[in-house]
Amino acid sequence: MNKLPIILAALLATLAFTTNAQDVYRVVDEDGNVTYTDQKPDDNAEPMELPELNVLEGDAESLPGTDSDDPVAQGEAQPMNFRIEQPADDAEITPEGQSINVVMGIDIEVPPTAQITLVLDGEELTPVRTLETDIPAPQPGEHRLFARLETPSGRVLGTTDPVTFTTVAPAGD
Repeated sequence: MNKLPIILAALLATLAFTTNAQDVYRVVDEDGNVTYTDQKPDDNAEPMELPELNVLEGDAESLPGTDSDDPVAQGEAQPMNFRIEQPADDAEITPEGQSINVVMGIDIEVPPTAQITLVLDGEELTPVRTLETDIPAPQPGEHRLFARLETPSGRVLGTTDPVTFTTVAPAGD
């Protein structure tokens, strides 16, 4: 496997994250090898145009941590209070059809790229992007459910407390 593209990408990322804004030059040698450097290779060299990274829009007053009454500015983390609201803990549920409705709540704005993975009886269900979803109705009996708020890469941002509920078969089954 050719590791050169990975090494070059890492070098470019490292150069892009330096605290001093420096020019970056792309140099191709006689063998076609590409090198990225912050050293100007010759007088005619033009620096690369790199995209801006991690840019926040808006004025400084509207950014978290800039208001003296803001808990973040005072070093206090804002709790997200990620929770399962339905089914309620210790609820007894008679499924209607082949699914049960799960409703979650959270006290922060969910990032648009975040996903929610529900875990029912230790088994991960297909991730969703909404705070309300239907899941396949489990067999009658006691069940444990919790949810994880995750980035697309799987980094966990928050986890609900588990709820325990019991499903019962509809009358006549």
